[in-house]
Amino acid sequence: MSVLHIVGNLANFQPGAGKTSVAAALLVIANASGKKAAYYKPFSSDPDADPDVAFMSGLLQSTSSVSAVPTPRPLSFISDAASTDEAKAEVSRLESAADIVIIEAPAVTGHLGGPYSQNQKTLLVHRSPPSPHAGTIATDIDATKGFSGFVINAIPIHRRDEVARDLAGQSVPVAVIPESRGMLSVTVEQLAEHVNGQWVLDPVNIDAPVERFMIGGNIMDSGPTYFGRYANQAVITRVERPDIQMACMGENTKCLVLTGPGEPTEYIKAEALKRGIPLIQVRSNTIDTADSLAGLLDKADARTTKKARHFAGLLERYMGAEALERLLS
Repeated sequence: MSVLHIVGNLANFQPGAGKTSVAAALLVIANASGKKAAYYKPFSSDPDADPDVAFMSGLLQSTSSVSAVPTPRPLSFISDAASTDEAKAEVSRLESAADIVIIEAPAVTGHLGGPYSQNQKTLLVHRSPPSPHAGTIATDIDATKGFSGFVINAIPIHRRDEVARDLAGQSVPVAVIPESRGMLSVTVEQLAEHVNGQWVLDPVNIDAPVERFMIGGNIMDSGPTYFGRYANQAVITRVERPDIQMACMGENTKCLVLTGPGEPTEYIKAEALKRGIPLIQVRSNTIDTADSLAGLLDKADARTTKKARHFAGLLERYMGAEALERLLS
């Protein structure tokens, strides 16, 4: 049996560092390798309605893992000896039912919680400022603290290789993970709600991910060349431009946002229906619609099964299968 304790940056706790994403990804990886996994969050600021616990419960129910997630204790009890002993007893019970127990540490600066088991390993998840300095990161994740591995999350993609080189000398596995559009995506439905759009047709594929936006303007390239470069895109274009709308309706386009007054042509409606591409209409112009996207990323919740699988792929790529197997064994 193995217990993996996932903690955040100790010196300066960062909400959104990625502990829950790492925990979910490890559950996906463990299940794929045939291991029975369990999840536990011993303490929470909202023990009766913690969104992480609810998400993990649903994720575990979709696998053959241990689906019952114990209810956390109030965060204010984290230093209470009796509550800590109760949490250890929960971990012991989960150990008897699972091959791997993944524990998510509380969101408290400088407080690890536990230890909860003699078999415990500790994985540190660190999210750096927007302009990280590799030397600072190396100092922050001082390997003498006895961690079993490090996940350096959401590094700007142009700095990823530099940071990975500077951390290559660690004696434990290190995953330097770049920022990922897949983790920041919203759904078509969330986009429609954010821009206060109206469905032109009965909505379909509204849970499709949107990772980037393309403006359908006067372009010099052919439509398939211009709109075929990126996956999971939404195209914003004027409602009276059926030429652009037709040109962008390829497999990479997850929805069209049609701007301005007027109605889309029947031909465009028919093509969108045939290809399963939702049409969202707003009455504002294209520029104002693009400006209204500010704040949309606040709705990019990482707690989805698709994103758990996506992050599992990132972990496997940047930490390596052998290192992950050691953590989970």
